Order: sequence, then structure tokens, then C-alpha cells
Amino acid sequence: MRRRDLLAAAATAAGLAALSRAAGANASTSFGFALGSGALHGWAHVGIVRGCARIGLKPRAIAGSSVGAVVGALWAAGLAAEEIAGVARRLEWPSTAAGLTALLGARRRNHELREAVDRAAGGRQIQQLPVRFAAVASDALTGDSVALEAGPLGLAVEASCAVPALNEPVPIGNRMLFDGSLTAPVPVAAARRLGAARVVAVDVAYRPYEEAPTSGSDYAYQAMHIIGNALAREQTRQADHVIKLDVHHLMRQRLDIDALIEAGEAALLELAPRLAPK
Repeated sequence: MRRRDLLAAAATAAGLAALSRAAGANASTSFGFALGSGALHGWAHVGIVRGCARIGLKPRAIAGSSVGAVVGALWAAGLAAEEIAGVARRLEWPSTAAGLTALLGARRRNHELREAVDRAAGGRQIQQLPVRFAAVASDALTGDSVALEAGPLGLAVEASCAVPALNEPVPIGNRMLFDGSLTAPVPVAAARRLGAARVVAVDVAYRPYEEAPTSGSDYAYQAMHIIGNALAREQTRQADHVIKLDVHHLMRQRLDIDALIEAGEAALLELAPRLAPK
């Protein structure tokens, strides 16, 4: 039996039905999601989308940072979890080798990501989406966190995902923007500004304790993760509910996409009883 089936068996039919009725009555007008950064760990966000569909929970607002902006944009555009996964599987995600090349000066714009998001969303602007959405990026010149709530969807997602070592900053208006994880790894405040009365923060970042560093470069990355996790802890304190996942073991030897998605779904279903209207 697949892990997903085990999850379904564990939850009583009566409990899910009651929560679904409550969600349909109230959650679509009150809940927001803050989907955090985490690179390939972000596959777990797809499980969050799938879990919400299972219990009938429709968010009022979605804010995403980095990979959370990718999943959040497509979710806000009305795509189901399977459709989001299909878009993501067609994208070429950077490898370690690509990262080392970039550090030597081969930075580029991520046109593929921008175009894929725009195609999937039917070319709509952010303000035209059926669910309010913001992609959170960082201003490369001021260090400010910038929530992009209007304008081209794919461009905003590209900016939120522009890793400094891999990608060039993305010009939007009078700003040069890159990775949202630098200033808002879990963008709770942005979700709140979009009108969500209750915010579910989803933190899928790599944890410093998940794999011991063994080299100088490992320790450099470890330092960045320590800073990012500290900022995420501060930001998630402002959320009403927090889903914090340790999923790096699901990609240490090989990337297990299905397991990452199932981990996100399981976490959402575990939280589900607490998501009933107050």
C-alpha cells in the first residue's frame, strides 16, 4: 500500500467530511498560505496543495518566496497539484555543477522559468488571478523585502527565484531584484497584507542539522542556512499555524519527488483538524 493510501486510511471519513464542510463554508474567505523557500525541498509544497484539495480548503491569499513563489503562483492561478507537478517536472533545476560554474561568472536570467509560469497561467497578470498572490523578492541595492502583487506573473516569480550566485538580478520598475529567501524565507507578513485573517506558514528549508558539513564550502553553505533558518523562525512566529518539514533525507541519495509531495500532504492533513473555523 502506498504511503498516500495509508494517510487516507488513518484519517476517519467522518472527520474529513466535517472539516470539508467547515472549509467550504468559511476557509476560502479567511485563510492564507506563506510558502517558504527551500530549493528542491519545495516539492513538498505541491503536497500542501494536494492536501488542501482533499479537505476542500481554498485559500484567500498565497504569498511565496523562491520555490514557494513557483508553486504559489500556479496554485493561485487555479492549477491542481498534479498540474503544478507537471510544470515543475518539465523545468531544468540547477545542479551543483551549474552552481560552481555560476560562481566563476556564468550568471544568467531564468527565462525558462518565467515562460513556463506564464504559459501555465494563461499569460495572466498577478492581479488577474482568481486567488490573491504575491511573489516576494529582495532588493539587491537596498536589502528590502519586496512583495510583488501586480504585474507580469512569470517575471515576479523569476525575480523571487533569482539566486545571486546563479542568476542575474531581475529589473522590475526601478528595482533590481533577486531571491526572496534572503529577506523573507517564509513570507507570513506578505500573506497577511493580502488580506488573510489566518496564515498557515510552510517552512521546507534545509536544516543545518540534516547533514554534517565536511569541507570548507560546506561550512560556507552551512553559515547561510543558519542565518536563513534563524530569520524563518522569527517570521513564522507571526503565523497562526506553522508546518515545518525536515525533508532533506528524501533527496540525500536520490531525489524522491513522490515522497516529498506525500510529506507535504501528510503534514497538511495532520494540521487539518486545527483549521476549522474559530
